[in-house]
Amino acid sequence: MTDGYLSRRQFVIGGATVALAGMFGVMTGCTAGGSGAAAGADEPKSDGGKASASSDPLTMVWLPDNSSADLTASREAIGAAITAACGREADLLTTTDYNVAIESIASGKAQMALLGAEGYVQANKKNPKVLAAFTNSDEDGGLDGACYYSRICVLTDNADQYKDGSSYSIENIKGKSFSFVSATSTSGFKVPSSAIVDEFKLDSSDDLLEGGKFFSEVLFGNSHQGSAVNLLSGDADVAAFDDVDVDMFLDLVSGEANSIGAVYKAKDDAEAPFDTVRGKQFTIIAITPVLNAPICFNEDAISDDDRTKIVDYFCSSKVADDKKIFVDPDDENAKGIFEKDSEKTCFVKVTDDWYEPVRKLGGAA
Repeated sequence: MTDGYLSRRQFVIGGATVALAGMFGVMTGCTAGGSGAAAGADEPKSDGGKASASSDPLTMVWLPDNSSADLTASREAIGAAITAACGREADLLTTTDYNVAIESIASGKAQMALLGAEGYVQANKKNPKVLAAFTNSDEDGGLDGACYYSRICVLTDNADQYKDGSSYSIENIKGKSFSFVSATSTSGFKVPSSAIVDEFKLDSSDDLLEGGKFFSEVLFGNSHQGSAVNLLSGDADVAAFDDVDVDMFLDLVSGEANSIGAVYKAKDDAEAPFDTVRGKQFTIIAITPVLNAPICFNEDAISDDDRTKIVDYFCSSKVADDKKIFVDPDDENAKGIFEKDSEKTCFVKVTDDWYEPVRKLGGAA
């Protein structure tokens, strides 16, 4: 097997081509109405697929990873920005299930959503009127490096089992218990499963969805935090999860951040759900860049005028400089969905075709 699977695949990010030789081996480097009802609670009324009147509340739905209580202030800041942009109240609908979020935006029960790249592709497949509008930029304020990271990790105590010379490989993950995030997660399923399929020459990712086939047992964390906790608690031998949704709970112990062999531990004062695994450590054995998540609209459920106002406002310097929306990554007390990685970090417009590599990954249509 190759050292680091997908060694010959390329991933196009905003015009720049990132070779995945390092993907899993060696890498190249409205008043905000507060959090809405969780999955299973009353959902906002559908408008029947037609654009809502401008005076009606605008509903934005959130994936489970962005629905936690500690991100309430971040969600509310984005809701306030929606109101500032178009004058409509923002209802912020939190969820505990990826599929609920995808169905909410696809059906028009929500007019806006922040979805992972794979979740967006699935929502767009359900309803082509769900279209990406903008995403957070790279450090230069553009799209060339607008990515986060999908990681495959193991407990540090067991990391030697996955050694391949001076580095690590996924060769020994077969037969282990494995935790994914959700079958609709980009970095918590789509990217790692596609890579595993290619590396082990499996017929499809279906072999990875249940225990007794490729893995001895398969777990789903239902969030990136949940998948990481599955690993750190010992319920899973190996787990897939991203960096942006979990690193606020972690300290880097050794190695370079987001690199093969880097060791992280749950902070000694980590909040739930990491409060049960404080001090436990994991090691990254595989990693790949993933296209940043889009904020998207159901264009049948919101007017062109409101969409234009929201996109223009969010892509302005006013939002880019809003410390409640783009939090300081060096401030341990600041918890936000987006970080201000540089002075140029901002929201930038994006179109559906930018996510075409995700559709092609694993044959998505």
